[in-house]
Amino acid sequence: MNLFLIPTAYAIAGPCAGIANCGSGINPLPRFGMIAAATLLEVASGLAVLFVVIGGALLVMNFGDESQASKGKKAISFALIGWMIALSSQAIISFAVSRAGIVNYDVPHLSIMRVAVGSMLVVFNSVFAMMMLFYGYKLVLARGQQSELDTVKKSLTWTVAGAFAINLSYALVRATTSLGF
Repeated sequence: MNLFLIPTAYAIAGPCAGIANCGSGINPLPRFGMIAAATLLEVASGLAVLFVVIGGALLVMNFGDESQASKGKKAISFALIGWMIALSSQAIISFAVSRAGIVNYDVPHLSIMRVAVGSMLVVFNSVFAMMMLFYGYKLVLARGQQSELDTVKKSLTWTVAGAFAINLSYALVRATTSLGF
């Protein structure tokens, strides 16, 4: 009979009993984000391994059926692409959590804007450097073909314009935060 009764909750120690950092003023959200991201990465990795095994089994047991072999190849490639996306998301979350400690709680809206634009500046300037290397590689491979040179020249112009706009936005955010609205 006692098994069907609702257990009594004892709140002697208060609402924060058993919860780490509860009521201490420390934000538990970044730690939760890291734990949740790690858990999801483990699940995604497990699923990727499962689908690689299934794809491999389809390749091994295709019995001359080209459609089965094609399904196996697609399963393997999509599983590996999904796994790479999961790894990338883990890196993005780690980057965001590391930047979250920079927020100033006196003026959070300006501080968040500064941190967000500063983070985007780091990412997009890295992408800009990679694009410059890519277009340099394309110029080498163009071997003087005018159409390819024109395409690369146009792409380089837009890449430099985009990098200028991104860096200008950071300057605008710095100017806004220094005004202290």
